Amino acid sequence: MIRIFLIIGLLIALPSCLFTKKISIKTPHNLRLIEQDFSSLDGWYEDDHKLALQTFLHSCRKFSLMAQNNPLNGKLFDITPNDFRDVCEIGEVVKNMSAKQTKNFFENWFKLFLIENFKGNSEGIFTGYYEASLRGSFTKTEKYKYPIYSKPKDSDFNPYLSRHDIENGALDGQKLELIYVDDKVDLFFMHIQGSGRITLPNGSEIRLSYAGKNSYPFNAISNEMFNRGFLSKNEYNSKGVRKWLKNNPEIADEIMNINQSFTFFKINESEYVIGAQGVPLTKERSLAIDNEIIPFGSPLFLSTVIKNNDSKENFNKLMIAQDTGSAIKGVVRGDIFFGYGADAEDKAFTMANKGQYYILLPINFVDKILGR
Repeated sequence: MIRIFLIIGLLIALPSCLFTKKISIKTPHNLRLIEQDFSSLDGWYEDDHKLALQTFLHSCRKFSLMAQNNPLNGKLFDITPNDFRDVCEIGEVVKNMSAKQTKNFFENWFKLFLIENFKGNSEGIFTGYYEASLRGSFTKTEKYKYPIYSKPKDSDFNPYLSRHDIENGALDGQKLELIYVDDKVDLFFMHIQGSGRITLPNGSEIRLSYAGKNSYPFNAISNEMFNRGFLSKNEYNSKGVRKWLKNNPEIADEIMNINQSFTFFKINESEYVIGAQGVPLTKERSLAIDNEIIPFGSPLFLSTVIKNNDSKENFNKLMIAQDTGSAIKGVVRGDIFFGYGADAEDKAFTMANKGQYYILLPINFVDKILGR
């Protein structure tokens, strides 16, 4: 611990410009990382680095429980929990320091890289998700009649059952129904979000979290709805899709079944939403990424916008890769966790905008891959 304090005392005040030589790294999967200055990031100085650090430390605590030299998920590099050990240990100390020292921690213990795909494009699509809110009952009634299923335990379960098959009774008799809700459209969107709160008739709540899915890939129904003329360009978002489905119940099932992916849930006893990394998610700090490319726990500075009607708000924040989803695929692709409530839902439903993100790699790991 004394060693950590000595190192912090020496380096926490060092300016990031100390490391002046810029580097470009080509990864084994033809992706390119181009070093950047933190000072070049719009919104970097205004960001809440202490909240970002608190979010990062959730991932650090997960790393501490893992085999230290086993590669994490993600194809950028064979980065391991051990490669995060120094920054995680120092982060635990820095969390009690000032906002300026927290900012300096990220600047001095990480190197910043813009991520480009194999075509040299650093721009991608960023969407949003939230913790859904539904009404339900443990007893099936005329009002509460749409089941939420737990994941089948039978190893012989046919993984190729589609949404259509399941909605038409393929799982009947297996006692997999966790709870029943009163709105099939809201349930459809909960499948996409991967978590939700269910308000029971007595006013109490239970939390449900992702437990698994069938083998079908996610298919956005908005594309087909737009092609059929059901949605205008301005309605081409989740908010427009949900409104149309609720206003057209006679064809809603057919449209929803275009997405044959089906999500299973489990009761979540935690007070937090838990992401795919197995850590609590933080509002507007946790990012779902393609975890076949980006390792869980990676700090990523995201630059995009949030559009609300005719207004546009810049979204420049240090995020942590802590979740994934079947629709989140690609080198530059992310899904912002907006939390719970009406504001979170509204942001998530209208969020589908272009942006860039930058990965923060521990300096000791950069030195290792460069052979220093």
